[in-house]
Amino acid sequence: MKCMDEGFIQAYLDGECSHEEFQRFSSHLETCQSCLEHFIELAELDSWTKGKVEQTFFPSPQSMQVDTDAAWQAFSAQMNKGKQRTTGSHVDQNSRMKKRSWANMNKRTKQWMAGVSAAAVVVTALSFPQVQAAAKDLLSIFRVDKVAFVKVTQEDLQHAESWLSSGNAGELELNGIGKLSIDESDKDSMGSVWYETKEKAVEAGVELPALPEDVKINGLDVHGAHTVHFEINTEKANSLLAQIGVENRFDDKLNGERFSLKVPQSINMYLKSDDGEFTYNVVDSLQLQAPQDVDLAELRDTVLALPFIPDHVRKQMVDIEDWQSTLPMPYVEDKDNQVKEVKINGQPGLLVDSEHRSYLMWQHYGSIHMLDGAAQSGDQLLALAKKLK
Repeated sequence: MKCMDEGFIQAYLDGECSHEEFQRFSSHLETCQSCLEHFIELAELDSWTKGKVEQTFFPSPQSMQVDTDAAWQAFSAQMNKGKQRTTGSHVDQNSRMKKRSWANMNKRTKQWMAGVSAAAVVVTALSFPQVQAAAKDLLSIFRVDKVAFVKVTQEDLQHAESWLSSGNAGELELNGIGKLSIDESDKDSMGSVWYETKEKAVEAGVELPALPEDVKINGLDVHGAHTVHFEINTEKANSLLAQIGVENRFDDKLNGERFSLKVPQSINMYLKSDDGEFTYNVVDSLQLQAPQDVDLAELRDTVLALPFIPDHVRKQMVDIEDWQSTLPMPYVEDKDNQVKEVKINGQPGLLVDSEHRSYLMWQHYGSIHMLDGAAQSGDQLLALAKKLK
């Protein structure tokens, strides 16, 4: 067997190749040092990403001290952690569509989840949408109504991880840059609820997007909405910025003020049609609540100056002109995937086409959509996406 590309090795790692291909490549790994090293590298990346997404970043209030070199990681990764809750169905959890587990999730979906998770807070802070402040409200409420795609390379990811894991901030002996919390009332709703059928979800009050008649739902996850709060200690944060050579500073008026990120309900559906099987994800716009007198442009510039944002990404962010109503959506570009911008019913989208799997992301009426399939081409995904309302 000849040496295989990264796409096939990842499919092998994710269990997405045939039994025959699995056996042949397993034998090949025993004799090919190059493929073995490539496989180990991808396996380590898979393990690292899993740890970033699945670990809990919210200890008990008594022990809640955020290290400076982990603070931004903690702030961004928390929203992918939630306990599993069951519905009226008594089907054993282990029998519920094995593909739902992280171990069986394909590489691009993992990267998308990790990317959205890692970007959720910082990205929202960089893209404050239009103000919808009520006259008597103490907070200004921002919503996203556009999406801009920002390319993130493997080198960018390595740059960010290298800075975050360097330990330099920890050596500054700063206890933390703020405090993270989740509303007590939200903790029970943060997990996901599994529904075996569309009918059971509708009976439970879940509002589902309209689907074509020839597309059936083979089960769905509903992840509950919750709110994450962040209170910044500007003295410590600015000391950190000074020590690492960043000229920008957080306004002292932000000290102790609460920023709240409202993470909306998201729906993950497993679809089946005559063309094959698909995974379809829908999540509403994130909302950021910030103190009323915050200088958004100044805060955006300060966040963009943070050293773990690579220059390549920073430039794209700065170039987004309508930044107050635009959500930057990160995507990873590599040599094994063809990436192009597309239109779905007049809305901007991004198509990632590879040998073993295709992925499609787009924005529609304030919601972000993602459609993917293991055996489907980009054209098939586009055709299905245009039928979705």
